[in-house]
Amino acid sequence: MSNTNCSKICICSVVSLLLLVGITVTSSSTSTGAIPYANKWQDRKDWTFGPISSIQNGKDGKPAWVLSGHWFTNIVNSTKEKFNQTNPAKFNAIFSMVMLNGTAMHNHMISNFSLTDIQNENHSATYKGTVTVTMKGKPVKDVPVEIKVLNNHVISISLDSAKTDNHFGNTPVFGTIFNKSEMKNMMMAGKGNMATTKMSNSSSW
Repeated sequence: MSNTNCSKICICSVVSLLLLVGITVTSSSTSTGAIPYANKWQDRKDWTFGPISSIQNGKDGKPAWVLSGHWFTNIVNSTKEKFNQTNPAKFNAIFSMVMLNGTAMHNHMISNFSLTDIQNENHSATYKGTVTVTMKGKPVKDVPVEIKVLNNHVISISLDSAKTDNHFGNTPVFGTIFNKSEMKNMMMAGKGNMATTKMSNSSSW
């Protein structure tokens, strides 16, 4: 199966998962500490959300890992001058990582984003800074990161390979970007599916 097909399957899986769990972002793992994903875009109009759906290479440079999760940020389409101590730039992500054969599943979280630079060029924006990344054993602080937004539809996250022991391979972690109408439609679809499920369950008893 091609990388493109794998990515499409991963994206569909992530979207389905978000609908089932009420579109939530987890703060410590994929099963606990949920932050309301749906409410965030209503409360924070300048926040952007989306799924992580990526294939990462192994040490041999060949596809070895599937990444699936979600991210949120307030840096998209913003300038560096917008942020200060009372309104800091934020980027958070949480995702699972599993080998293509289904083994070695584990989780990672990206947090404590500190913005250092923003560059805009040819329908893309690059946000540089540092983050904390949870790795095996303990969190790794001050990891250089480069976050790119491409045509407001794709996001790539490049984590410093030396700081992360080349754990994420030689390519960025990729995801897609939800716009507000997509989030609203997903919320409505999720509520509709939940209502249908409740009716089906009640009628079956």
